[in-house]
Amino acid sequence: MNTASIFNNLSTWWETQNWDAQLFYAIGGVALFVVCIQALMTLFGAGEMPADTDIEIGGTDHDIGLGLISVRTVTAFFMGFGLGGAVILDSGKTLPWALFGGFVIGVIFMVIIFFIMKLLYSLRASGTLNLNSAVGTTGTVYVTIPPKGQAGGQIEIMIQGRLMTVPASSDLDEKIAPGTPVRIAGMATSTVFRVEKI
Repeated sequence: MNTASIFNNLSTWWETQNWDAQLFYAIGGVALFVVCIQALMTLFGAGEMPADTDIEIGGTDHDIGLGLISVRTVTAFFMGFGLGGAVILDSGKTLPWALFGGFVIGVIFMVIIFFIMKLLYSLRASGTLNLNSAVGTTGTVYVTIPPKGQAGGQIEIMIQGRLMTVPASSDLDEKIAPGTPVRIAGMATSTVFRVEKI
């Protein structure tokens, strides 16, 4: 079967789907593509430490992420929601059932990815990471940093050869948007960086 034939079969299959099934498949398909890209980036070291993992510092485990909510887990949710909802619709169920079932499956996917990422990092962490070594270096805002020292922000930064996503706060009176370059001015706590705009 050549490429043109495969494309024609996919086009025919797509046209036979109702609009609601097409929407579910589109959401799930895009999310699946993003998950694959994230997996490849992690595999090749472009995201070695996800936002929702633990890191061992001085023999003690510290949670340095936002927990269950991260880019990876939210993407996994939409993958489960889209594909799960589409399968439920294909089984003959109504749209409300597909929405409910897709939501449940999405949450399950979200939790599974959360624990997989925690497990992967726990297997790779060396236990000797020194966060203080990053003071004075620069990074990029990953999750919006709230103003006046509020928690919830994250930055991407290279620490000891690893591209990491770590929590950060700022003493500024304004929030710092994702993509903004920042400098590590110090440590707000033992696991949270205090940053400033460059």
